[in-house]
Amino acid sequence: MKKSTIIILSIITILVVAFFIIKPKLTNKKLEFTFTKIKTGSIEALVSSTGTLEAINTVEVGTQISGTISKIYVDYNDKVTAGQLLAEMDLRLLQTNLLTAQANLAVNEARFAQAEETYKRNQVLFKKGVIAEQEYNNFKYSYEQAFSSKKASEASVKNIQVNMSFARITSPINGTITERTVEEGQTVAASFATPKLFIIAEDLSKMQILADVDESDIGYIKDRMQVRFTVQTFPEKEFLGNVSQIRLQPIKVNNVVNYQVVVDVNNEKGLLLPGMTANLEFLLNAATNVLLINNSALRFRPNEAMLTEIKPILETKSKRLLPDSLQQKFNEDILNEETYTPANFKKNLPAHVNGFFFTDDKGKLNFKFIETGITSGLESEIKKFLDETPLKEGDKAINSIKEKA
Repeated sequence: MKKSTIIILSIITILVVAFFIIKPKLTNKKLEFTFTKIKTGSIEALVSSTGTLEAINTVEVGTQISGTISKIYVDYNDKVTAGQLLAEMDLRLLQTNLLTAQANLAVNEARFAQAEETYKRNQVLFKKGVIAEQEYNNFKYSYEQAFSSKKASEASVKNIQVNMSFARITSPINGTITERTVEEGQTVAASFATPKLFIIAEDLSKMQILADVDESDIGYIKDRMQVRFTVQTFPEKEFLGNVSQIRLQPIKVNNVVNYQVVVDVNNEKGLLLPGMTANLEFLLNAATNVLLINNSALRFRPNEAMLTEIKPILETKSKRLLPDSLQQKFNEDILNEETYTPANFKKNLPAHVNGFFFTDDKGKLNFKFIETGITSGLESEIKKFLDETPLKEGDKAINSIKEKA
């Protein structure tokens, strides 16, 4: 009885061991792969962003004096030239002040003339010793005081005349009126800040986009880099620009750090307007007529049975194809049960080295190491196969598996 029990247990143990040895192969036989074809085409590496169109140079035109707007000569979209009259302030109060100041000046000029005459006469008498020094000094002080009063009155008249010149609002540049904030008859106060009357855009044939780029992408942006963008008005039309400035001041929005990038844009056709929202693509790199593989094949996760079957191939190919420092680390991961998993078996390959699964002519599972180049959201460039086999369009890479029904 005891001997038969031992025999039965031995048979069960052998069957269990045999089951786990052949299980991966049995599992693989139930797998059906889906493939993606390697193809030839073009690829671009891009950074996306949004921004706002603005005129390159805009000037706010205001007034330095308070008063009422008596006349406005321009409106939105008007073309203006430097020195052109845009608006006039009501001058009646200033004219009254000017008359008062001129009257005060006339009085102070008469007082000065009298004080000067008296001072010069007494200066002669003082030199002859006719009057005392104290008396002479009093005449001198009156003369100097009258002179100062005359100068102050002259400055007051000049100040009002300057303010009257400010009542004529003129354009400082050639450009286009993009904003008008006042109407005729409106009163403006310049007590603490200059009131804004107009905004003039210097040249709308050349514009700029202020784009916010995330801190994770800003390192890829370079001066003179080409940029493509669209606006909502023309969703099917692509416009081009170039990076002209990367502003180093960080902008924090919702705990995300952004940097402002200035993109210069040619707007000779006048299709783009200030304030439009632009959806931008910064062109980091591009290539044409290169071999491309869908990223689904590079992201493909095999099951444990596939990993068991492919392990000897990975060891052999990595020792032959990868640099010593890299293949040593890669093989250590393969031999480590914790790291040799569907999610982690390629994690220590550098960014430019990757690989994909395929089946050979006999339907046997295999793996190919590749060197990648430009990567986009959907595809990656294959620069070469590390086993030096020729690059070939039409080869198939496994990108998913499904169990047979």
